[in-house]
Amino acid sequence: MTIAVRTGADALPLVMFDTNVIFDFFLGRDPEVLLLAQLSRQQIEIRVPEFVLMEFRGSVLRDLGSKEQTLSSVRRLATELDRADHWMSGVDSLRAGCELVAEDIARLRSRLDTFLDVVRRQFDIEPHTPDIHYKGDLRYVQGLAPDEPKRGVQDCRIFEAALAIGRKDATNNRPARFFLTKDSDFLKQSGAREELNAFGIELVGSAGRIYGRFAPR
Repeated sequence: MTIAVRTGADALPLVMFDTNVIFDFFLGRDPEVLLLAQLSRQQIEIRVPEFVLMEFRGSVLRDLGSKEQTLSSVRRLATELDRADHWMSGVDSLRAGCELVAEDIARLRSRLDTFLDVVRRQFDIEPHTPDIHYKGDLRYVQGLAPDEPKRGVQDCRIFEAALAIGRKDATNNRPARFFLTKDSDFLKQSGAREELNAFGIELVGSAGRIYGRFAPR
């Protein structure tokens, strides 16, 4: 899918994604986000900060690595239990389950880069520049929104990318601009919402709200 960018009076609504939205696409776990992707073919323009894709890739690989460590612990438990005859049937089931989980992990890892290639083809990717990176780090150092304890610096870099997109897009007379995130902490921060609003960007936590406004009637 290639999205044609329109400008001036013909400009489409613009939607930007946070990292958690890309996770929903990857895992196929949020039907409304998938509907939004379908809608983008004709009705909206989707632009994704490049840092979102970087963070997503690293997060997936670290998560899968953590699951593999847990799986190793379960396999060691199965070996220990196997030394007692009365655990035998349960151990067999435990080992079979481990093999299924290992297959799932391998499948997700093998899909990752192919999935990212598809995202890059389908949506407009906003390059992550040194300027955006630097501004995000300065925002984090100062404790400005959307800084929060768990992923503060990453969120600040993504936020600066969204602001950069808003600045570049200011001359387009769009019906709406959205930054879509599923991060409840992000959504609660009034400072972040106000800064985005200054560039005509609405902070939303549901793709359904966007879909409902621009879906074909």
